[in-house]
Amino acid sequence: MRHLQQDALNRWLAAERDGRDGEAEAALLELFEALPMAAPAAGFADRVLVRAGLQTTAVPADLFAWRPLRIVLGLALAATGFGVLWLPPLLHFLIGMWSVGGAVQGGIRVVTDASQWLATALRIWDFLVTIVHALAQPLAVPQVMAVLVLSLLASSLAFRFLRDQITGERNLTYVDPI
Repeated sequence: MRHLQQDALNRWLAAERDGRDGEAEAALLELFEALPMAAPAAGFADRVLVRAGLQTTAVPADLFAWRPLRIVLGLALAATGFGVLWLPPLLHFLIGMWSVGGAVQGGIRVVTDASQWLATALRIWDFLVTIVHALAQPLAVPQVMAVLVLSLLASSLAFRFLRDQITGERNLTYVDPI
């Protein structure tokens, strides 16, 4: 330790011993500012945990070292290669099938199917609105709303008492010693 660091250390220890908190903080800050700003080497924490026995040795996982994955990737690459060979004739065949009449017919089919789907969705929506209106009419009566509010209050209080009962019994006297 250099002389200035030793002096700051001695001043900090003396201030702590005498109970001078402000001077102790200033001396400790000076001591920390004198320390070099070196970062630990990569993997330092892993090596410390391994040496302390808190972690097993970390082996860097190489994903491509797993043989089945390499086989699957090779087969996928081969399938892609064969697919690229068949792509030009397939595109030529598909382009030959397309015509202006076919495009118009396909557009009409899409619009027709979409309108049928929309009609079905609106019929279902109408049925759901009827159910909601049937359920909402009794709730408009003040006596029914009062009963519902009282039921909600009773269930909330019952839940609160049940939760307090369950959590109140959790203590160390019910735990078996290890």
